[in-house]
Amino acid sequence: MVDINTAMAAAAAERRNRGSGEKERKKNRSGADMGIESFDPVKHVSKEKADTVSMWLVITFATSMALVMRYVAMPGSQANADMLWFIPMMAIFLLPSIHRSLLPEKFVEHYTKGTWFKASFLHVFTWLAITFLLTNAPFADIVAPQVDDGWGMISAGEEGFEFTDSSKDSVELTEGYIGVHYIVLSFTDNNDASDSIYSITFDGVSVNNSWSELEPENSDALDDVRSHKDIDYPIAIQIPDGLTAGSYDVVVKVTEDGDPWENTRTVKMTLNVEEIPEEDSTE
Repeated sequence: MVDINTAMAAAAAERRNRGSGEKERKKNRSGADMGIESFDPVKHVSKEKADTVSMWLVITFATSMALVMRYVAMPGSQANADMLWFIPMMAIFLLPSIHRSLLPEKFVEHYTKGTWFKASFLHVFTWLAITFLLTNAPFADIVAPQVDDGWGMISAGEEGFEFTDSSKDSVELTEGYIGVHYIVLSFTDNNDASDSIYSITFDGVSVNNSWSELEPENSDALDDVRSHKDIDYPIAIQIPDGLTAGSYDVVVKVTEDGDPWENTRTVKMTLNVEEIPEEDSTE
């Protein structure tokens, strides 16, 4: 048996003998012998400066692109909205040329394919962020008022109005119904929803908003479809008496003078009047 001191002495001697060769000495060293370039602080600082200049050039270019698309191209491009994202995305191919034409050679010489890859991502995300900011309130309004909290039908009862929520974009009544019934909904917007124009048709016939007549009677009648009573625009469409069995389309078209273009929205609802079951009609 070999004690531990003897084993350790033998291992140390073996390491010394093994490290005496030229190959082993190179293995234990770093630097040029290992193919590693020596660190050049001057070159490193120059490259960092070049990368910083590139970053700010791309941010400036992307911001300028977002401003031009928002305030020059966007007002006249509602019919061809795809160009609003296609042109900025294609602009990434201009980045190498812009760098070479605007920056001195002492910066350009440090740029590689990796530089253009990073610049492309920076351009896209900067352009998206600025565009998102400029196309939403308070800088723009590109979306028409939208339905606040669904829609449905209210029916007059002994204790006020009973609400029936829509199902699959329709509500139902049974033929021979009595009482007063309204299709109800409300609209909200980032601006004042009441500033928009609301065109209402019932089965193709233009009708008025009956909310002004209903509100003095029961100001809470539309609470089931109103989540923002302080800023919304409520609509109540009275259902005519004596409708025969069938489906009736109720359409609300909203037109808003937005910024930079006109915003529209169409909400289509259906009233189904069901036939009276035969067993009920014979009683």
